[in-house]
Amino acid sequence: MEQKKFDVNSLIGFILLGAIGMYWIYSNQPTPEELEKAKIERIQDSIQAIQKVATPIVTQEKTIEVLSDSLKIANAQNDLGSFANSSTISSEGTTVIENDVLRLTIANKGGQIVEAFLKEYTTFHDDPVKLIQDNNALFNINFGTTGNRILNTKDLNFEPTLTKNGESQVLSMKLKVDANRFLEYRYEIKPNDYMLDFGIRSQGLGSVFNTSHPVNLEWDLT
Repeated sequence: MEQKKFDVNSLIGFILLGAIGMYWIYSNQPTPEELEKAKIERIQDSIQAIQKVATPIVTQEKTIEVLSDSLKIANAQNDLGSFANSSTISSEGTTVIENDVLRLTIANKGGQIVEAFLKEYTTFHDDPVKLIQDNNALFNINFGTTGNRILNTKDLNFEPTLTKNGESQVLSMKLKVDANRFLEYRYEIKPNDYMLDFGIRSQGLGSVFNTSHPVNLEWDLT
C-alpha cells in the first residue's frame, strides 16, 4: 500500500491564499470617516423620502383648505348676497368698552350689547348688578336686499374698531358690503358716565337695500 506523503508546497500555497484573502477583506473595510459619511447619506436619503411623501400631503391639505374657504364664501354669497363678507368675521368675538362706573361687552354677532354691568353697585348677595346678561336683550334690524333676501342683523357678524374720542371710548361695529358700503352701529362711552351714546348710520347702501321692503327695528330686554 502506497503511503501518502505530506505536500509542503501545497500547505504553503494554502497559507498564502489565506493570507491574501485576509488582507483583501481587511483592506476593503470602510474607514471610520467612510462609515460616518455613509450614515449621513442614509439619513439624508430618509429625509428626502419623507419630504417627497409629506409635500403632496401638505399641498393636498392646503388645496382642501382653499376649496373649503371658497365653498364657504360661495354659500355665504348665496345666503347673504352683498353682505357675504359677514361670514369671514368670527361670530364668537366680543369687544369691551368701559369707564369707572360702567362696563359693556359688545358681540361681533349682531353688533349688540351682550353684557352690561354697573361697577359701583352690587346686589343683596354682593354680586355685580348686570343689566344685560345671558341673552336677555335683543337688538335687531330686519331688512330686505335687492337680491330678494330678507336679512336680520342679529344673525350677521359685524367688524369692530375701537378708538378714542378725547377721553371717551368709541366702538364702531360695521356690517360691511365692502370698505365704502356698510351699516354701522356706533357706541361711545364717556368717563364716569352711566349714559351711553348710540347711533346707527348707513353708507353707500342705496343700491343694496330693497326699498319696497320695510325696515323693522326690534328692541327687547327681559
